[in-house]
Amino acid sequence: MGILSTSLGIGATFGGLYALRRWRENQWESCKTNRRLDGQVAIITGATSGLGKVLAEDLVNRGAAVVLACRNTTAAKEVAAKIKQQCPEALLDVVELDLSSLESVRKCANILLERYPQINILINNAGVSIPPKMGIKTVEGYEINFGVNHLGHFLLTNLLVDRLIASTPSRIVIVSSKLHEQGSMDWEGFEGTKEFEGGKRGPNAAYCSSKLANVYFGIKLAEKLESRGVSVYTVCPGWNYTKLFRYSSVPFYSWIAIIPIAFWFMKPARIGVQTLIHCAVSEDTENETGLFYRDCKVYQSQANLNTKTINELWELSCKLCKIEW
Repeated sequence: MGILSTSLGIGATFGGLYALRRWRENQWESCKTNRRLDGQVAIITGATSGLGKVLAEDLVNRGAAVVLACRNTTAAKEVAAKIKQQCPEALLDVVELDLSSLESVRKCANILLERYPQINILINNAGVSIPPKMGIKTVEGYEINFGVNHLGHFLLTNLLVDRLIASTPSRIVIVSSKLHEQGSMDWEGFEGTKEFEGGKRGPNAAYCSSKLANVYFGIKLAEKLESRGVSVYTVCPGWNYTKLFRYSSVPFYSWIAIIPIAFWFMKPARIGVQTLIHCAVSEDTENETGLFYRDCKVYQSQANLNTKTINELWELSCKLCKIEW
């Protein structure tokens, strides 16, 4: 009798937690539009798992031809095959893109420009979060978070921007994070000429700073593309169950505190992706540009987004990528 009571108690507890979790998920915002994307071409970076994978599924179901631009092409092809099983008419392509190599970015852009006469949606989704103490840099020697999260996407976007302009109305979605509010610009650290000074600000300092660079990029890009038919959106998808923080060195005992927080605040990818879909698809955002979005609505950043720093980042990015605008 005791075992039965204990089992029933455990079952009731987990049942209650599951119901509470489902209730919590229903509180988060979702994209409401059923808008179709037939005839449009969408490019998604980092679509082998998490947000990118779910986003690819959504855009394909809306009729778009979706290109998975990924470092791991084997995994990307597996994702494409699974999507095709569910949607046999899906138009999917896989192109190799290693954002830690500017040469790879250029090769990817050249392939995309050769294959697609029009590009309507570009979603800069791929990202890494690697503690600076690991000392990992890009092929060109730049700080890895800055190089992958910002610089690689900066170059890719600039190489494709003329095609996006020619395909108007078109959209560019840059995945950032609310954590950009904790970032700062460490110019020499970004360039790799000295150690990134992030240790004093925590293991995710470089990630936060790269996300701030994303926000600066979105603001300046929108300014550059004003009245040219290309809308730019910067998005915080929230805290999601993805592989992004797989390099974080969280002590085992810390998970005791993290698990209940994660239970309440972390979103599954199908929910976290909703703000990306909102900006890439919704009619409500088609006349907006240069803004930051969270929970499917405009969010007012608490960061100091001053014009001087924004311009300095643009100039540095152009220098490091060896491009002009």
